[in-house]
Amino acid sequence: MARRAQPRPASAVRPFKMLRPPLKVWIDLNVLYPLPPHHASKFNPEGFDVRRVVPGDLVEWSITVDGDWLGRVTYELMSRDRSETVTHWVPSRALKPL
Repeated sequence: MARRAQPRPASAVRPFKMLRPPLKVWIDLNVLYPLPPHHASKFNPEGFDVRRVVPGDLVEWSITVDGDWLGRVTYELMSRDRSETVTHWVPSRALKPL
């Protein structure tokens, strides 16, 4: 009788995986910075534009204690006259391959 492979317990999943080279991805900033219900502030054309999907580099994966995946990404957060390079952990649902 053949033995069936047993799933690895969650504690056996390695929590960090570096990606070399980094993977090019789309980052949905709407997922990262959602508008709260009944949002009622005024548009400011000088502010950072977080209502778009931007390209970035996925450099690492990790898993949360709840089993959700996070990606460490670097991307440009842009306003009308300023650009900031940002690196942080984002939920996997905000990422898609480029």
